Amino acid sequence: MKSRSWKADEMEMAINFKAMRCAWAFLALSLAVWCISEAIISGEIPVVPFVLECVSTILFFSVKIGLTNRMTKSERGNDDE
Repeated sequence: MKSRSWKADEMEMAINFKAMRCAWAFLALSLAVWCISEAIISGEIPVVPFVLECVSTILFFSVKIGLTNRMTKSERGNDDE
């Protein structure tokens, strides 16, 4: 059997990215609900889910900003404005 590496096409990549965004949103919402419910019930914010939510949100936005800057860097260099 031949080992063949293949690259995903544009539609498959778009589907994967949408699925990842939905999973991240679900995770962030679940952790927020957990933190809020624990804060209401016990009066203390649980450390582990709060840290996970903060780290995942910071990671998401920092990667998004980094990729956006990298993708638009070549376009900015060719601007005549």
